[in-house]
Amino acid sequence: MAKRSKKKNPNALSEQQKADIRFNQTLDLEKHRLDKKLNITIGIVVAIAAIALLLLPALNLNFSGSLSEFLGGLVTEESDQELSVALDMTYFDFLFAMTKGYKDSIEYIANSNSSGIGATIVYNAFMMKVTQKDIDLLDVAYIVSFILTILLFVSLIAFIVITIVKRSKKSDGISFLTAVIIFSALAIAQWILFVAVGIVSAGRGQIQPHIASYLLLAGAITLCSVYGVYRNKVKKLNGQRKPVEEIQQDNDER
Repeated sequence: MAKRSKKKNPNALSEQQKADIRFNQTLDLEKHRLDKKLNITIGIVVAIAAIALLLLPALNLNFSGSLSEFLGGLVTEESDQELSVALDMTYFDFLFAMTKGYKDSIEYIANSNSSGIGATIVYNAFMMKVTQKDIDLLDVAYIVSFILTILLFVSLIAFIVITIVKRSKKSDGISFLTAVIIFSALAIAQWILFVAVGIVSAGRGQIQPHIASYLLLAGAITLCSVYGVYRNKVKKLNGQRKPVEEIQQDNDER
């Protein structure tokens, strides 16, 4: 019994159709180049974000002044000396600082600083200079940073999973766009938060974003820029594609 099937017959294509096919193939090569560039960018951003979240300091706290400035009349002129308290906090510090049993952010700073001065002296010095409102604001900033850090870890993992699924098929879609937006928004938000805390604390000490915070910010901006250019160029390439009619012929297979 004869079986009928349909196959393309290349010889039946006109010269114009062949030219259109070659043109579309050129667009496919350009799309492949854009895909490769986007994939490389994603790989770099993910690597930088992972290193920043796992290893590098994200926030720097620096408080300096003389003991008499902190403790007032409790310090004589002969025993007065400079007090410099520095502390770098990583994202892991935000995740686990509360597990160390400190009652507030000032006690954490006093016990975690690298000045070499006894924690009791540092704590008492701070308590002479700051108000309860200052402490409450710093505690709130820590809690917000704690929540933001958890969201950053979750968003990075989700972004990696969605990227593997989508980019392996050379596609993106709504899920990929959403993952990019959420991760980038959180990466930018953490930097803005640290800057805001530094502005509010001006006069009390220097609090500012550190290297991990800046790396996440740079990664988010780079990812959004490259992906935005990618989507724009892919849209233009799709609009330039030539419609090629599929010419088929019937063949009998016995």
